[in-house]
Amino acid sequence: MTIQEVKDRWSPGMKDPQAAIDWWNSKAGAFASRDIPTAQSSLAIRLITEKQMLERGQSSLDVGCGGGRFSFALEQLGACVTGIDFSPRMIEECEKSRIARASSACFCVQDWQNIDLQALGWKNKFDLVLANMTPAVVSADSFLKLSEASRNWCLMVKPTRRSNSILDKLNSLLELEADTNSLDEALLYAFELLWLNGKKPKIEYEEQQWENSWKTEDAVEEYTLRISSSHSLSSYQKEQIKDFLHRESIDNVIKETTHTTIAAVYWQV
Repeated sequence: MTIQEVKDRWSPGMKDPQAAIDWWNSKAGAFASRDIPTAQSSLAIRLITEKQMLERGQSSLDVGCGGGRFSFALEQLGACVTGIDFSPRMIEECEKSRIARASSACFCVQDWQNIDLQALGWKNKFDLVLANMTPAVVSADSFLKLSEASRNWCLMVKPTRRSNSILDKLNSLLELEADTNSLDEALLYAFELLWLNGKKPKIEYEEQQWENSWKTEDAVEEYTLRISSSHSLSSYQKEQIKDFLHRESIDNVIKETTHTTIAAVYWQV
């Protein structure tokens, strides 16, 4: 494939941007309460440390920073960190944590898909650009921006080959294509773009299993918003989601198991 062919194929699949923002807003409190990742608990931090991607005093951009925990982890490594996310609630939580930690990290609401790096003065500004487990990179253009913002290292971490005990059943019930297909394609397209641009990307993998549980009504909101972000749902389909989750619940609780292969792609610009 040519670069243009990859761009034509790898385009944003988000059907309802506001549903996506609402979904991630709803997760802000839980994300902010998670532990700061270390080289022992995180593939991304391990690679940054092992490959010496950052030196003390250098700059890092955390794309799709969520609750800010990776931004704070990068700061602990000595970096001057900027974290961005399209969810206002996530950035609010980042600011709360920044104040509580007396952190020097900078956080702001930005949509990476539509960001203007030139206007912000971010072209080739950062020594490391990190996009860890974020939906911010959803197209060829948003992927290529990682390299455009970096002057040395880039690291993108994404889940692939993902199965979900509840979501898979819902997709089947609603006769929808699983959003996991786009995750698998993203890894292939990312490598192709880097190779065509003369880079020598490396990839490492890690198997993970996640367990989550929600009260049934919370699960209805969770899955409705999640599926709405990538598919246009009718009122009938939303009722199907609600009915299915009430049938699946045990003691008014929905338990979910996710299996995934985490893929980390890293390269120098």
